[in-house]
Formats: sequence, C-alpha cells, structure tokens
Amino acid sequence: MFTNKISKRLIFEVAGLTIEKPFSFDSAIYIPADKLSAIRLGKKSPGGMGFFLGKHFIIDLKHPDDSFTQIKFSCYCGLRMQAYEEAWTDAINHLYSFYFSSQLNMYIELFHLKQSFEILGVTFHDDGISWGNNAIVPWKHVTLSNYTSNFVIHHRNSPRLNIGFNFSYHWNAYLLQGLLKYVVEEHYKMLSK
Repeated sequence: MFTNKISKRLIFEVAGLTIEKPFSFDSAIYIPADKLSAIRLGKKSPGGMGFFLGKHFIIDLKHPDDSFTQIKFSCYCGLRMQAYEEAWTDAINHLYSFYFSSQLNMYIELFHLKQSFEILGVTFHDDGISWGNNAIVPWKHVTLSNYTSNFVIHHRNSPRLNIGFNFSYHWNAYLLQGLLKYVVEEHYKMLSK
C-alpha cells in the first residue's frame, strides 16, 4: 500500500487491450480493438463530511452493445497520487494512439472531403458547425473554452449561443474537442494565407 507501484497492468496491442489485476482473484480482461467504440474519462474526489479522502482517476471504455469497462486508479489520503495520475495520463495517451486515433483521422478525412457529419449532437458542415435547432455558426466565429473537466463551444460574438461537454459524462468528448481544435486551427491557417 505504501509503494509507488500500481496494482493494475494494461497491455496495449494493435489487436486489443488486456487489463490485468495482479493482486486480484479476477482473471485478466481482454477487449478486442474492434469492441472499443468510445471513451470517457475523468477525475473524482470522493469525500465525506467535508474531508478529502483521495482521488479516483477513471477511464470508461464503451463497447458496441452499449456496455462499458471501467479502469479506475484510486488513491486515498493523497498516497501515490502522482504515480496514479501519471499512469492514468499514460493510459489515455496509449488508448488514443492504439484505438481512437483512427476515429479522429476518419472525421478529419470527412471534413477535408467536405462531407457533413455529426458527433455528440454537433454537426460539422463545410462552412461551420451547428447543434440543436441553431443556425450554422461559421468557422470564423467558432470559439472553444477549454477547462480541466469540460469544454464549451460558443459563438465568438454571441457567447450565449453555446454547448458544453463534460469529459467524464459525454462519450468521446475528448475526440470532439481535438477535432474542433484541429478544424478551427486549419480554418485560421487558410484565412491567413
């Protein structure tokens, strides 16, 4: 309990992900790569009666049948918090590299082909984005406000026209954020030429 070792082992392979819990009676969990359809992640601080009791670093992996597998690194009373946060961050980076970067690349390709598509209720058009019953917000007016646990898309001149996404609640919110950052940056590069 007082060492810096993490009691979970994640094995990333192109074919799939293996989750081992060395000090558990549960057998290893293997998830084929084609069964990883979405990701959400977050940090939660369990508390009781106003006391800080620790932190949970959580990664949820959604499967095509809408079930999900949770990977949780928990530290209590601040013990091993840095080690768990580093392991959580490394796991996220590896998950994106191995399993979710292809989804991002597919959306980028659709954008470059000027095809309309939707992620989390946000529709991408050649000339901007829309959500709900709102008109298309042109790319030059799309602004992102990025925070630790969420991000907000809003109209540059009308901030009340916005939509927000929480990374621990919305599936693939990080993917949407990354795609929007890419597209907005590409649009500004085109304008500056």
